[in-house]
Formats: sequence, C-alpha cells, structure tokens
Amino acid sequence: MATPTTSFKLKGPMFETGAQVSLGFAEAVNRGLLDLATFEGANRVKEELYPGHGRVTGKLRGQVMASKVQDYLVQVDAGEAQYGSNLIYSSWVEGISSRNRARPGFPGYGMFQNAYDHINNNPQLYEDYIGDALIEAFD
Repeated sequence: MATPTTSFKLKGPMFETGAQVSLGFAEAVNRGLLDLATFEGANRVKEELYPGHGRVTGKLRGQVMASKVQDYLVQVDAGEAQYGSNLIYSSWVEGISSRNRARPGFPGYGMFQNAYDHINNNPQLYEDYIGDALIEAFD
C-alpha cells in the first residue's frame, strides 16, 4: 500500500560526500530544511485537516510531522518517522490508497501533495529558510 510521505533532498556539488565544507554547514542546512518542512509542509498538511475535511478524531492531524531522515533530506509523513509506519488510513485520506481507485466515490484530499507542490513551486522558500539558517550559523 502506498504511504503519504513527502521528501525534500538537496543535491549538487556542495552536498556530496567529501566536499570541502566548513563545520556547521550540514547542521545549518539540516535545520533550515527541517524548518521548511515543518512550517511550510507539515503545518500546511495540518491546516487542510479540519472537521468535515479529513478530520474526525484529530488522530491523523496529530501524527503529521516533519523529521530529518539523513543529512540534507527531510520528510513530512503521517507517523512513519516517529512510530515506524504511517496511520493505516492516512493513504486513503490522501487519496493514494488502492481503495480510492478501486471504487469511485472519495478521491482523497491530496494534502501531502498540496504541501509538496507549495514548496516546490516557491523556490524562494529554500532561500528564506536554508539561507537564514546558514547566515545565523556563520555570523
């Protein structure tokens, strides 16, 4: 079964293993990425979960969070990072479960996809969050 997870990974010469970067660079970028994923990703997903629109008990809303997977990689998920797996019904609410395709009716809300699109379509966010973290780290 597909799981609703959104990941952001930075790549390029500065982020490759063995690149000559100063101490604190990875920590600053990771902090900026985590802030970006938390404020613009997880919080955006949570905003879309309200009564009558994916929120019944609030359990799913409480499980959505951003976490660092490895250096330069963070993900927004419905509990996988903290609890080992996403909530069983989170893929159905997202609209990526086989049950959504098996019978017409509920297409899902696509809140993880919406959060991903928001971040991906606004490159200024990377500069705002990661750039600010780098400036703070090296000031």
